[in-house]
Formats: sequence, C-alpha cells, structure tokens
Amino acid sequence: MKPDWITRAIGRHLVNLPADATLSETYTYNKVKVEPLPAKNRRHFDSLVDLREEELKRAPPPGKRKETSFLERVNLPNGSVVLISGYDPVAEYGYRFDTFFLIGSKAIKYSGDVSSKKRDLILKLHSELSEEWRELKLGEIPEGIGFVAGDVMMVDKLFNLESWELFVKFPGKPRVSFTLYGIAQRVLEPRLRERAGGATGFLASILSGQLILRNRARPVGPIDADEILAAGTQNGRRSYGFAWEAQGKKNSLAEPYLKAELLDGIHDPEVGGPSSFKDDNEALALWDEIVGSIRLRPGAAG
Repeated sequence: MKPDWITRAIGRHLVNLPADATLSETYTYNKVKVEPLPAKNRRHFDSLVDLREEELKRAPPPGKRKETSFLERVNLPNGSVVLISGYDPVAEYGYRFDTFFLIGSKAIKYSGDVSSKKRDLILKLHSELSEEWRELKLGEIPEGIGFVAGDVMMVDKLFNLESWELFVKFPGKPRVSFTLYGIAQRVLEPRLRERAGGATGFLASILSGQLILRNRARPVGPIDADEILAAGTQNGRRSYGFAWEAQGKKNSLAEPYLKAELLDGIHDPEVGGPSSFKDDNEALALWDEIVGSIRLRPGAAG
C-alpha cells in the first residue's frame, strides 16, 4: 500500500484509499438502514430516545383507531431500547420498531416494519443484537467475525441480507467519484459482461469518441470478477466510466455481490474544461490501486 493511503474496513471487507479522500458510507442489516446517532453520552442517548417516544405519542394513529401510534417501550441489554408503535391488525406489517442501540460511547438507530406474527421473534433478535454490537476505535481494523458499520461492528455470522456502500471523492478532482457496493444475496444476477450493453452501452449513449480500454475477467485475489473500462472525448475533455463486478455466491457473507464504479464527467459530458486526469494511464493507475486492494477481512464471515 502507498505510504499516503489508508485501509478502510466496511461491511466484512477491506479496501485501500488515499488518506485525503472524502468518504461517505451507508449500511443496512436485513435491508433496514443502520443510522449513526449523534449521542454524546448516555444522558444524550436517553434524551434522543425520549424525544422519539414523544414524537410517536403525538403522531396520528393508523387507520381509524383513536389511540396514539406509540404502544410500548422495551429495555434491552446494555442500555439499548426498542420503541414499538403503529399497530394495525389489517396491515401485513402491523408494527414499527425503532431500535436504539447503545454501543460503548457510540449509538445507532435501526428502524423497520415488523409483521404481527414475528413481533416477539424480532424483539428477541434485537435483544440479542444489543449484545453483539461493539465499538471500534478510530482507524481500527478489527479482527475476527463481524459486520463493520462505521465506528461500530456487529459480531455475528448468521446469514442476513446485509449491504453497504462506500462513496469516495478525491481532492483536486471534483468531477471524479468512486463507489464500492456490496450486498449479501439469495439470488444471483447475470455477470457484468453477460448483460446486454453493460458499461459499453452506457457510455455509447452519452459520449462521442468512445474507446473501450478493457473488457475482461478481472479477478482480485480469490474474488472472481469482471471489468469494463471505457473512456470518451467530447468538447476536448476526456471522461471515464469504469465498472468492476463480482457476482458472488448465494447465501454467503464471505462472497457477496460486489460492485466498484469510477465515473468522471459522465453526467455532464457537454461541459468543457480540463480533464481530471493527465492521461488514461493516470486514471487506470488510480482504479487499479483501489480495486486491486479489495479483499475480505480475515475471519470476518466465520
């Protein structure tokens, strides 16, 4: 790894990135977004929970019920809390769970709809999860089983439809973006180069002077993947659309679907100005350095 680069843990994977890059991340557990909370301490955490409870108590009830939406507050281990609301006996998902996990000095919120039949089961699951989340130190690369979501990690290896996305911007290159995405899956999609058009069709509809720089299998270590890298020139400006995908395996946390994408000037090809890279080799070098570093964190999936 280059001396001015860092290793970032996200989900169950690792990737190397420039230390001065700007990062934005999102995470889901079983398709429900994991939201970081700005809790400064336990008292602040409790006040955030209380505020949400008051909001629910003031909310109009579902359907024609006269009661408020708020139903119950359930305390979980380690100071975590579930607020249950919105019961509707007709709806498929009769409950809304707002779960607040207190994780050391950090906190996250996990909100989703729950069917009436699974109310007790999901409540039990959230109680177990409250003891599986742990705080990460700044810059820590954790060891062993776990799903990393920012500065916390869930120590669990049971299969779920977890996903994550990392969005990267580079200093001095405002029109360049890099996105890395991963999701555990039950159904496999066709591979990148099997899909009609792929990145080739995408760029052909936008850029003139299109050139396919690469269209090939691109394994990274044990990760079986493909890549299509295209460039185009319009109004004297060079633009890029790079895509790398690993199909992954069904029901696997160790081998999820992975996708990397680098875009430069694709959404505004008619705008002129200098190119973001001095030439194709510079663009390829940045791409290869990042994509070549993608790997499963040792022991992360058990």
